Amino acid sequence: MGNKHLGPDRGERRPFVAHAVRALAIPIVLFWVGAAVAASLLVPKLDGVTKQHAGPMVPLDAPSQRAMLHIGEKFQESTSTSLAYILLETEGRILGDADHKYYDELIRLLDADKQHVQFIMNMWGKPITAAGSQSPDNKAAYVMLRLVGDIGEAAANESTIALRKTVQNTLERTPPPPGLKVYVSGAAPLSADLLDAGDKSMKRVLLFTIAVIIIMLVLVYRSISCVLLILITVAFEFTVSNGIVSFFVVHNIIGISTFATSMVESLIIAAGTDYGIFLLGRYHEARNAGEDRDRAFYTTFHGVSHVILGSGLTIAGACLCLGFARLGYFNTMGPACAIAMLVTVAAALTLGPALLAIASKFGLLDLRPTRGQSRGWRRVGTIVVRWPKPVLVASSAAVLVGAVFLPSYRVSYNERAFQPVDTPANAGFMASDRHFAGGKLNSEMLLIESDHDMRNPADFISLDHIAKTIFHTPGIAQVQGITRPEGRPMERASIANILAGQGSSSGQQLPFTENQVADLDNQVAVMDHTISIMQTILGLMDQMTQLTHDMVWTMEEMKALADQVEINISAVDDFLRPIKNYYYWEPHCADIPICWMGRSMFDSMDSIDGMTALTAEALASMQVMDQLLPRMLAQTRMALSDMTIMRGMMVKSRGTQALNTYTAADDANDMIDIGQDFDDSRNDDLFYAPKYIFSNTDFQVALRFLVSPDGTAARFIINHDGEALSPEGVAHVNAIEKAAYEGLKGTSLAGAKIYLGGSASNYRDIEQYVKSDLLIAAIASFTLIFVIMLIITRSLIAAFTIIGTVAFSFSGAFGLGILIWQHIVGLSLHWMVLPLTFILLVAVGSDYNLLLIARMKEELHGGIQTGIIRSVGSTGGVVTAAGLVFAFTMLSMVPNDLRAISQVGSIICVGLLLDTLIVRSFIVPAIARILGPWFWWPRIVRWRPAHTSNAALTSASKGA
Repeated sequence: MGNKHLGPDRGERRPFVAHAVRALAIPIVLFWVGAAVAASLLVPKLDGVTKQHAGPMVPLDAPSQRAMLHIGEKFQESTSTSLAYILLETEGRILGDADHKYYDELIRLLDADKQHVQFIMNMWGKPITAAGSQSPDNKAAYVMLRLVGDIGEAAANESTIALRKTVQNTLERTPPPPGLKVYVSGAAPLSADLLDAGDKSMKRVLLFTIAVIIIMLVLVYRSISCVLLILITVAFEFTVSNGIVSFFVVHNIIGISTFATSMVESLIIAAGTDYGIFLLGRYHEARNAGEDRDRAFYTTFHGVSHVILGSGLTIAGACLCLGFARLGYFNTMGPACAIAMLVTVAAALTLGPALLAIASKFGLLDLRPTRGQSRGWRRVGTIVVRWPKPVLVASSAAVLVGAVFLPSYRVSYNERAFQPVDTPANAGFMASDRHFAGGKLNSEMLLIESDHDMRNPADFISLDHIAKTIFHTPGIAQVQGITRPEGRPMERASIANILAGQGSSSGQQLPFTENQVADLDNQVAVMDHTISIMQTILGLMDQMTQLTHDMVWTMEEMKALADQVEINISAVDDFLRPIKNYYYWEPHCADIPICWMGRSMFDSMDSIDGMTALTAEALASMQVMDQLLPRMLAQTRMALSDMTIMRGMMVKSRGTQALNTYTAADDANDMIDIGQDFDDSRNDDLFYAPKYIFSNTDFQVALRFLVSPDGTAARFIINHDGEALSPEGVAHVNAIEKAAYEGLKGTSLAGAKIYLGGSASNYRDIEQYVKSDLLIAAIASFTLIFVIMLIITRSLIAAFTIIGTVAFSFSGAFGLGILIWQHIVGLSLHWMVLPLTFILLVAVGSDYNLLLIARMKEELHGGIQTGIIRSVGSTGGVVTAAGLVFAFTMLSMVPNDLRAISQVGSIICVGLLLDTLIVRSFIVPAIARILGPWFWWPRIVRWRPAHTSNAALTSASKGA
């Protein structure tokens, strides 16, 4: 058969490339030895380079990343996107003062590390915000830190390592209080642990892969020399490819990631082994056909080189299409895998044939002739040719068994579930879950940016309205903002509490009011006593008025009598004047008793005039008094009447004031109760922050954390109710944004800008990028693969068949992956599994179909049906061996600690098994048989072979 493939005249041809490779076999081997040595000695190891040059997995221009960067810039706290949390947990007791002191010392040390820590949101260290960072059971608390570096890149990983080192040194230097545990967790530590877990498991997976390949090769060939040829080729491919990829990464030409490194190594080993099997398989086929070693080499190179080249370009091209993706997970993997595949193809087309040429000269690769396997595959080809439609239906049904599970596909964004449960970050998340809601360490950060200073009561009402609208959105557990720094409505910050404050003020005045009422009682009593006294005085005054009136009458009588006496005395005085003069002239009258008596008598008579004058004056005064006393009596009666009226009014006022006092006391108690009830109910209606609160010292602390220094931006920390990194959590992000926009409508902040970042926001962007990246990569890879297939097969229908069948087999493989991982293991598929497995399965699966169709094309001279039987028979063993080796190589990724890589490897394994055992063996030949000549359109092909000479027919019959 081998002679026939080249033709009687072509059998002696020596293609230039094949001849050059055979002639320069030793220099080619030495070149690859030198390249491997250079790659080992001059270039750093790829795993170390991966750690040092890891880049951000999500583009910094993604909405969530832009939001985090803008928040850091607005608050003047950070220039990166990495978030980490330090969680404190106590066992068997609640957090106390000793824990706070230990925490304060830890914060002091971290704050001094400006090289790795840009900002510490020390809310637990401040009384006004502490409750929002402490668990409801008071057994756990946390603090958020913004680290140097963007999440996923080397700087962020270094910052995480430094953070953990500081915590560990603090624990060793200063033993924590009994029962206190400290965890470092969050998005940045989780990403760092992902890199560390991938690095630790990479060597184990590599050894496991090599062991699987050796076992598979030994089972296939049972020849040490054949196994060594493939292993040596793969070893050189692996070493040089890793070195070249590392070189490009070190010089910042391409990016790298843990996933890219794992996939590069697996692809090199699997593809390199496949190409070695292709070479040996065709060589053994030629030798079994009776060709000598020299001719078998050329037959092998002629029959396989274009397949290897097409296969390598297909895989490299498909991987390179991932470079168009925006996610770092993909665009770091694409170029790295493409470069590795190109190096592998170059080695497979030079080193592999060179080793084959050297080893074949010594007969090291010759196996015992066997046709049993070929005959078995010919029977398969015969069955397909005889009953193509039933075979197509049955084989398609087998693939569709897996496709049945596609509708149940559920994507997972929870990176915690895809790395070991004992990683430090996972330990912190589990500790958080024991005390907080599931999304506490995977919170969202919302920024409201206005064009004016929002530190005023009106804008705070609007901010609280936004917080309230978001909090009432389904799936939200807590909203922490300036109007609710503890994560719940702020106490004493509502209209009800303002009324309660007024009621409290009134209540404080009640004792004074009650004392005034008591004073009124005393005043009434004093007034009663005064009225009684005045009534007595009024009676006495009445008597005195009457007595005065009588005295005036008596004194008038006395004055008349005195006037008469004065007249009479004047007459006597005039008569006795001579005698009177004697008494006054006598100088010694005082010594003469009778003289002194006479003088005294005459002096008394003279005083009658004065007494009469005084009586007249007294009478005048008494007459005036007699006139005044009635008037005084009238006025006193009026005063008594007024006092009596005043007393009545005072009694009435006292009753009214007492009633008001009792009512005010009830009203004050009611208002206080209303305010307390609002606080107890944690109702978020009627929010109001009075102006004086902005000068409060404690409130200033909350302002520093939650309002930008210029007052134009305020942030909210939003916690999910349940797992944030889930499809439901990602869906919450859209709801949060919608609620924020609705909350701004018609308020004083209408038109403000909204920025939203955080864990679920990040994966919302990833979800959107995955859709667009998958679409771009799929279109580009399909186009590229189709073009390559078209060039090699020179048939539109054949090229379409290759693309369509591998896409069809992918649906079955992915469905079986859903069955295994989601329904049996209980772990949803990682979000990057779908795009990666799709691109790689389409590319790798095309190789085996390409090898089969390329062989069909060579066998067309025998007729379509005969060509199908011959191609299935001749390639069946080789493709099956290659497919099984590639499949189990991918399966060896399952022990990887990163379960996402395990899922990718297992689904690719299932897809390759489907493609190798069903699609390539049954579906593609059945389609070729059903379509007949149309399968090769626009090329003209006959159902039956063209007429030739009898000798040629006889030779063809023998060959068949």
